[in-house]
Parts: sequence; structure tokens; C-alpha cells
Amino acid sequence: MTVELTKDALRLDTVWPQADYERYQREIEAKRSWGYYQRIIIEDAAGKRLETPGPHQCLGVIRALDRHGFPAGMAGKTVLDIGCNAGFYSTVAKLRGASSVVGLDSQEHYIAQALLIKQILGTDIDFRIADGHTLEGNVGPFDIVINTGIIYHLQNPMDFLAKMAKITREFMYLETEALTNPALTEYAWFIEHAYGEDVSNWWIYGPRCVERMTRAAGFARCEFQGYVWTPPPGDKTKEGYDRQGRAAFACWK
Repeated sequence: MTVELTKDALRLDTVWPQADYERYQREIEAKRSWGYYQRIIIEDAAGKRLETPGPHQCLGVIRALDRHGFPAGMAGKTVLDIGCNAGFYSTVAKLRGASSVVGLDSQEHYIAQALLIKQILGTDIDFRIADGHTLEGNVGPFDIVINTGIIYHLQNPMDFLAKMAKITREFMYLETEALTNPALTEYAWFIEHAYGEDVSNWWIYGPRCVERMTRAAGFARCEFQGYVWTPPPGDKTKEGYDRQGRAAFACWK
């Protein structure tokens, strides 16, 4: 069985037996109460579809990330997807030729979702429960690290980035919430309470601040790839804060 990443779905070249299709539907639905984040669409050769009910539109986001430096060719590379959630970007790495992929997430229910997606697609990906703050010598090193949507959730981002630098051989792709005001590009905003109704949001960084942080953490070079997304003018969170954007960075050892 092979899997192709298309504009509309992760498409299989085989047809699911009806019993398997119905079982996959039940298993996706059974995990709904845990909370999905990644919306992953899978389609078999007959056009039958499975879809996880998360708000993060993975197929649209990967096209945006590709325009902002996400690795297109990973042939023969070892890859770590840190904070892998339900495993979409781990899957993309495998489909782009990675020799091995490890997906880590600290939340057990996301790893359970990732293992289900792995089962449906038949991909060879090693998903594990782990926290990036506690990684020492027990994983890696990896040629490529995918680091999306993490560092603004961390109280101590420099500790985390230093650990990523130690286990990265070649390249880290980093994506994060980012300040959009050019006057604040070298600064970081510490959030005391909630931002976007999420109390796990702690920091929002200016692009030059992120570049400096990654270099201080142990990467030789970091380049801002641009804003993956910016809010409409005047858009605010429910807390009354100006909503910020999302930015991508290419980091080399």
C-alpha cells in the first residue's frame, strides 16, 4: 500500500474493505471526546474518506509551510517531529523519503491518535510519549527536526531549544506564534494569563528575537522565512489583545 499527499487528502492506492472502513470511522469517533487538533483527511482508491475533526487544517497548512521553507526532500534523512500531535507532519516526512521518523508528544491522547493514523495508512513511524524538556541522551541525534507550534507554549524556551540543538545534526524547521509589529522584531512578549483562550500560551516572539534565541541555543545560523499567516487589521483575541501572526524559521547547525 502506498500513500500520496495530494491537495485534498492523503490518498491510498488500495480500497478499504467495508468492515475496516467502518471500524476506522468508529475509532476516530471514539477519540473525539479527548479532543482533536489536527484535521487529517484520508481517502482510499474508491473515494471513501476518513476525517479527524480537528480545527488545524493540515492540508492547507502544509502548503503554506512549503512556501516558507518546510523541507521538500528528506530522502535518506532521520527525522524527529517534536510535539507531533496526531502525526500529520511525521507522515509528510515519511512520504518525502525520510529513512526513519520519530514523533514525540507529551500528551498520551495525541499519541493514541497518531498510532491510529499510522495503522490506517500503514506507515513506518515510531510514535512515543515524551516531553521535549526532559530529552537528554535517550533519543537522536536526527538529521532534521520539525518543531512546529511549540515554543510559545513553553515557560523555559531556551532550555528546550538547547536540547533541540544537541540532537539536530543538520537542520531544524521551526514555526511559532510571532509578533507582527516590525518595531518589536527583536523583542518577546510574556503572557501572564491566557492568550486566545489558552492558558498554555506563555511567549510571543519577534522574528529577530527567535533568530537570536536559536543561535544562542547552539544553531550556527537561523533565517526568518516569513509570516505563514497574519491576522486581519484590528483583529483581537477574546482577552482584548491584538492577535499576532505565525512565522517560520530555517535553522542550521
